[in-house]
Parts: sequence; structure tokens; C-alpha cells
Amino acid sequence: MRAIVPQDFESAWRVANVIVRSGMAPRGLDTPEKAMVAIMHGLEIGLTPMAALQSIAVVNGRPTVWGDGALALVRGSGLLAWMQEYFEGAEGTDGYTAVCVMQRAGEPEPIRRTFSVGDAKRAGLSGKDGPWKQYPKRMQQMRARAFALRDGFADVLRGVSIREEMHDVEAPTRAPTPAGPPSPSAPPSPSAMRDVSPPRPTAAPEQAMVAADDAAAGSIDPPPADGAADPLPGLQWIEQTLSAVDDPDTLSDVWSTMVEPRLTQAPNDYWEQAMAIYRQHERRLAP
Repeated sequence: MRAIVPQDFESAWRVANVIVRSGMAPRGLDTPEKAMVAIMHGLEIGLTPMAALQSIAVVNGRPTVWGDGALALVRGSGLLAWMQEYFEGAEGTDGYTAVCVMQRAGEPEPIRRTFSVGDAKRAGLSGKDGPWKQYPKRMQQMRARAFALRDGFADVLRGVSIREEMHDVEAPTRAPTPAGPPSPSAPPSPSAMRDVSPPRPTAAPEQAMVAADDAAAGSIDPPPADGAADPLPGLQWIEQTLSAVDDPDTLSDVWSTMVEPRLTQAPNDYWEQAMAIYRQHERRLAP
């Protein structure tokens, strides 16, 4: 049986729903919306839906592909003639260097990229908590490989970054918007002054978000939530969402894919309160 590859938006949405409901979606892609975005990015670079869910990860709001998945794409393209990976220099010194050499078919010269212990120190990666502290040689190898893949096979990867490389990039912070001069208030119109009917109540932002999420999980075509005119999530919802996260990587993914997109219209003071909640959970999960 060949892999099922959706041909349109509706088919991709149905595949994403089935995968999420089955409980087989990877951590961080556990909603139909996130799973579908991963599937769509995967299709653009030649991955089937299931392969995309295993190879695509969202880091700092950008889709990335694991280093092994990127190498598989390049090998499958037929453009890689051969490759070599090795270390040179004395281990334990700044000159200890991971080397990746790739020969692209039809090109006269191979692509050689390196990443040394000295490079890792200058980038603030050496000894950093996480894989750089536990598996430094592997991380050096993946950095050199990422450079070679991106420089030599950009047409295959189509702008998708390498996950191991993007993981070390700090999440961007939002610059405060300078406050402009206050605009003069317009006098109320006569019709507005005569209208004394009570305003129509709307759902609280938290209820609107919960309703939208419940609808997405329970139907193929979720209806828009009542009260969607106010897209800001409540600070309590942000706190509850981030409190459920138990490791730093997932915290960054949840923030960039679930919380930050809903804050695009937030005023500066609201953004600062949301960021304070995020920083609090960063400190909670810090080793």
C-alpha cells in the first residue's frame, strides 16, 4: 500500500484530524491545526504526511526539519553524489572540528563545511545545558552537516531550516511600539445618543478560545467561536496552557505556535503581562 498523499486543503485537514484523534501525533503537534501545518510544509519539500509529522518541528515559530530528515530529502533527490563526515584536530582543544563534505552531482567542487569547539564557544553553545552538554560531538556534527545541506541543497530544502540549528537561536522578543499622540475624541452622533438599548453580551475571550479548540477537536469543519471579534486570550488561559508544559523545548513550541499568534493585536501592556507569564515558566523549567 502506497502512502496516502492529500491533494487539497480538505483532504489534508481530514488526515490531520484522524492522526490527532488517534493519539499518534508527536508532542507539540497535538492539535489538528498544528498537524495540518506540518503536513503542508512537508508536502512542499516532498515528505508524505506521516513522514512530515516525524520530521517537522516548530522552533521559535518557524518550521524546521530534523537533520536526519533533511539528509534523507537530499539523498532522495538524487543530487547527492557522495558525502563524508569526520573530525579533525586534537579532542579537548578549541581546534577539534567536525567536518562535513558533500559532492553535489554535476558540480566540479565538493562542499566542505566545518564547526569547531572554538566556534561553539564563540556562539555561546559549549557547555550549554541540554544536548550541547550531553552530546557535544553529535551537536558539532549536526551543525557542520546543516551548513553543508543548506549551502549546497537550498533548492531541495526550500528554505526550511534545520531543527538542531534553529533550536540554539533565541526566541525573538517583541519591540515595544512607540506611543503616538492621542487622537481627538469625536463627539457622539445624535443617533448614538438616542440609542439606549443595552449592548449584546459577548463570550469571554477564554470561553471563545475553549469553544474554538473544542470545535476543532470534535468536527471536521469547526464553526467560528461566538465572540471571535475579540481574539485576545485571557491571561488565565495563558497561565494554564504553559503550566501544563514540562520541558523547555515544548514550552518554546507551545508559546510560538499556540499563544504568540493570538497576541498579534495585543496592546503593549497586555503583551508585557503575557511575556512575564512566559518568563516565569522559563525559570520554572530551567535546570
